[in-house]
Amino acid sequence: MIKSLLLPREDYSREIQKYKDEFPVFEIIRPQQALFYFGANHSQDPKNSQYPFLKEYWRTFLECTEGKEKIVLIEGGLRKLEEDEESAIINSGSEGGLMTLLAHQENIPVACPDLNDMELTKGMIEEDRYKFLLYRFLSWHDSFQRYRNSRKFNFEIEAQQWCEAQSSRVVWEKLEVSLPKLKELFKKLLGKEFNEKEKSNDYVNPNIGGTVINKVAQTSSDLRDAYIVSEIKRYWSEGKCIFVVFGSGHLVIQRIALEVALK
Repeated sequence: MIKSLLLPREDYSREIQKYKDEFPVFEIIRPQQALFYFGANHSQDPKNSQYPFLKEYWRTFLECTEGKEKIVLIEGGLRKLEEDEESAIINSGSEGGLMTLLAHQENIPVACPDLNDMELTKGMIEEDRYKFLLYRFLSWHDSFQRYRNSRKFNFEIEAQQWCEAQSSRVVWEKLEVSLPKLKELFKKLLGKEFNEKEKSNDYVNPNIGGTVINKVAQTSSDLRDAYIVSEIKRYWSEGKCIFVVFGSGHLVIQRIALEVALK
């Protein structure tokens, strides 16, 4: 039922225009509970304009839910607790790292209601696991282009380090994880040579179509969005006030489903 309530991908470009602020937010406020949802941009730059906005939104949530049981939900796995905000943003996963620190300061638990790669690839044949691997690499490349390239990081060195880190993960067992293999996959699946200057977001964006990797992104995101909504509903049913920080695209796709599920 939850999956059927998610915003159709073809409606995303129209729906996102309804959010006039740079960072989408929405709330569901009841007498005993509140949900605050912040749509983040995943910036690793502590000076990014989302962070003052996020901290102010967090303060509003704390004031609104004073004396009530609370939980913070973040995307992409739990983070290491850093000593200060700058380190949290740079070294511990952008807004997820910052919220881990801010929640710790208020003695509020943090959870990650997200599907991991093992769960997303369960039951896939080798061919589809390779498609998912290329999707993950292009997602990393998209992040590199947006947040690391401007700081003069070397693509070849960073990409090789990414491959080395990934090659030991169980999720890629029996798959070759190397930059030459990824470039080979790119040419096979997308019909052209990989170009580090080309925008990878055009391939990993689940809200546009056109390539086999966009389809992988859509399937993955649909599974995640349905699961995230179900977990938010579970925490809500336990009586918790919830502060959610996920990518802005997740907020737009999930909003209607959450408004129905949390009635």
